[in-house]
Amino acid sequence: MKDFAKGLVFLGIFAIPFIPLMISNSMFFPFITGKNFTFRILVEIIFASWIILAMYEPMYRPKFSWIGAGFVAFLTIMAFSNAFGVDPEMSFWSNFERMDGYVTLAHVFVYFLVTGSVLTTDKLWSRFFNTTLFSAVLLAFYAFAQLSGDITINQGGWRLDGTLGNSAYMAVYMLFHVFIAGLMFMRAQTRGWRYTYALLCVLFIYLLIQTATRGTILGFVGGSIVAATYIALCIKNHPQIRKYATGALLMLVVFVGLFVTFRHSALIQNNPYLGRVANITLSEGNVRFKIWNMAYEGFKERPLLGWGQSNFNYIFNKQYDPSLYFAESWYDRVHNIVFDWLVAGGILGLLSYFSIIIAALYYLIIRPLYKNDETFTVLERGVLIGLLVGYVFHNLFVFDNIVSYMFYGSILAFIHARVAVPHFSVISWKIDTKIIEQVVAPVVGVALVAVLYFVNIPGINAAQGIIVAFSEKTAEKKLQAFDDALSYNSFGNQEIREQMTRQAQSILQAKEVPEAFKQTFYKRVEDELLKQALEKPNDARVSVFISSFYRMTNNLDKAIEQLKRARELSPRKQQIIFEQGLAHLQKKQYDVALGYFREAYELDHSYNEARNFYAVGAIYGGQLGLVDELISTEDQKESFALSDAGVEAAYTAKMYTLLKEMFERRIAGNPTDVQLRTNLAVIYTESGDVPGAIAILNKAITDIPSFDAQGKQFIADLEKGQKPGAK
Repeated sequence: MKDFAKGLVFLGIFAIPFIPLMISNSMFFPFITGKNFTFRILVEIIFASWIILAMYEPMYRPKFSWIGAGFVAFLTIMAFSNAFGVDPEMSFWSNFERMDGYVTLAHVFVYFLVTGSVLTTDKLWSRFFNTTLFSAVLLAFYAFAQLSGDITINQGGWRLDGTLGNSAYMAVYMLFHVFIAGLMFMRAQTRGWRYTYALLCVLFIYLLIQTATRGTILGFVGGSIVAATYIALCIKNHPQIRKYATGALLMLVVFVGLFVTFRHSALIQNNPYLGRVANITLSEGNVRFKIWNMAYEGFKERPLLGWGQSNFNYIFNKQYDPSLYFAESWYDRVHNIVFDWLVAGGILGLLSYFSIIIAALYYLIIRPLYKNDETFTVLERGVLIGLLVGYVFHNLFVFDNIVSYMFYGSILAFIHARVAVPHFSVISWKIDTKIIEQVVAPVVGVALVAVLYFVNIPGINAAQGIIVAFSEKTAEKKLQAFDDALSYNSFGNQEIREQMTRQAQSILQAKEVPEAFKQTFYKRVEDELLKQALEKPNDARVSVFISSFYRMTNNLDKAIEQLKRARELSPRKQQIIFEQGLAHLQKKQYDVALGYFREAYELDHSYNEARNFYAVGAIYGGQLGLVDELISTEDQKESFALSDAGVEAAYTAKMYTLLKEMFERRIAGNPTDVQLRTNLAVIYTESGDVPGAIAILNKAITDIPSFDAQGKQFIADLEKGQKPGAK
């Protein structure tokens, strides 16, 4: 029994570094859900096994450190913050997109506790760090395949994301492994291993730069400077090492100085990765600064315990700044570790979170000063301090995910394993072997099965169920798959309902779907959306989503009712006001719609989409003079020309002169688009200028040779008195 439990503990701990390699395409959010569920399952297994192992072997029982004490305090405070927060269920479970919440914090703590209690020797830690470095090398092969174009970069664009699906997640993964490789370099006993770890450092730095994640790159540079400075100042008996550290520090300072001096040079600007770092400005941080200010306003409302985890969206909606129209529509994170925990846990949550890092730095910086503590060498302390500094700096601009949590927990466990002291009462406590085997082991086994099921299985089945629903070919099977996914009653219900609603549009418009089933599908979607509204009555996003469904199905009074609720929760969000205007447009209440569009425009005159909607409202309202005022400059005309709502409004009002100008601008921007040329010909035809339409088509034939046969057929149609392409 003891050996079996010990084997499971070590197997689980050494399997965890390979979790970042997982991509679970059979689950919704394949880069998130599979990794998180695997981490939770492994942690639950090793925790149960560790309980049994610690019963047998006192050496594996928990020991005290201020890091562990800070972690316990943090978990305790966040339990209260979440319980008394805005949405306790969301705070505990989170959702598929983030897989964060209290359940993740608890698993990270358990992982820290077990790893820090079991990996008790330098030899074990060297094996663990070598294991995670090996896993990082495997991920590097995947990354190079992305860079070569053999594998698509998952989030699109050019910023490397590896198997993490997000460049910021990839960046912090590489940040940890640069410093882990540096730590192993400092601990290496042979020249061959030093060369190996040095090469790994270079490899991981290169991949970090390829992510173009500026906060993490700056965190790496800052952490490296801190590490080199600490080693240069604190190393005493090794002048050669001090010389190397001082040289490294000077090189870093010179490199930073040269980079700043020549940041506008072609060499840097022509490199997309370096150029992105070089072009950091305060104006680029304007969005973040405004988000942080919202978070601060939210903190002032609940200063002691905060709003609970995963609840920043309520603050974002309430405090929304209209000048953020160009940013993401629905922020659920502050993207700053200080404000994130101020919002989630109030001042108590923030202080308890940072107490963990402060405790770690106490063992690395303070205690060696007055106790002549040699628990860590100066080199180890320097690297670990640099890593913590880099990690905190990274988190000033993003937020944690399961990968960063795993390696942060690993580093804390490493420090804890070195500095923790046993409690005599814990170590000396004895328990009969028969009790362990006949009572403890069965109880732990039953508890493990229960936790494995209730924490993981419903969520796994639901995440897979969404993918099954996407793959089904018939509407009936899609509905059944969504019903199956909802039947697990998982923390992903909101995301299931949203995906179900998105599928509704194509199903309700499909000619091959029987009308009776369309009604069934409509009723099921409506019922689920109303359940969501009851579960989250203060979430503006839910009301907007429901209103979009009602507007899509022409239930305009219900849509307007939902939008009214959304405005109460987020009074200055233009997207909601647009929806109100569009709903009244559908009801042909043009004056009311114009009033809403005007209101959105007045919130920020620089918002082109708001200007365009205001002009659309003016067209429907017959205020053509207002249209001329709103759409007067070249930039405004260019923007309005790209507005589909503007085209529809102008077409409805038979404003052919305006339509001709709009499509001419579209064609100038996309001269090979045959459909644009055809649409312009139709506009000329409807305005009574058939010769003009033929001229448009002849020019299209000349400019686009592949359009020759179709264009000539369209011209023949016109000569017969038909629209181009008419049958």
